[in-house]
Amino acid sequence: MKKLLILLLAVPFSVCTMAQGNKHSNEKGNKNKDKEKHERDNEEQEEKDHDQLKKSDKDESDVAHYPTKHHKTSKHQPKKVAAALLSDYPNATNIVWKKYKGDYTATFTNGVHRPTAIYHANGQRHDTRTHLTRQELPGTIWDGIFKRDNITPIRYVQIERPSIAQNIFRILTANNVAYYYDENGNKVSYNY
Repeated sequence: MKKLLILLLAVPFSVCTMAQGNKHSNEKGNKNKDKEKHERDNEEQEEKDHDQLKKSDKDESDVAHYPTKHHKTSKHQPKKVAAALLSDYPNATNIVWKKYKGDYTATFTNGVHRPTAIYHANGQRHDTRTHLTRQELPGTIWDGIFKRDNITPIRYVQIERPSIAQNIFRILTANNVAYYYDENGNKVSYNY
């Protein structure tokens, strides 16, 4: 009789234990699904953010200076890309590589500046961006241009693009509007 009583008590206990095990298993499965969905959502958001940066000149971020969460540090960039950087900038030191959507971004020390160069995976340089001070803008025309266009600049970026003979200067104002000028002070359009 005692054996029967123990058996009757053990069966419901076993069923409860198995049910809890299944519950935890289902929770783990749901957590994995939630994690995968969260990662997919993050990737989709990053793509939207990247596209918005490319379309909008009103954002203060340069394409070369994505917010950190979008960049992934790259330890193994293609040899073509690394060779192209050293060919373009033989004195480059303290190089930090990042990758975003197939493009490789190298931020490096080059003299007193710390420019950022964007390379495609085939080693072709898209452009190089160097933050300047007001005094480093070339020529003496800039005060007149800023007065003419009624802007108050807060940031100056020189954009050097291999396919364009002249440098372009990106002037960012306090209200996050970007203006692009050539070396002669003429307004130009510039798209990534």
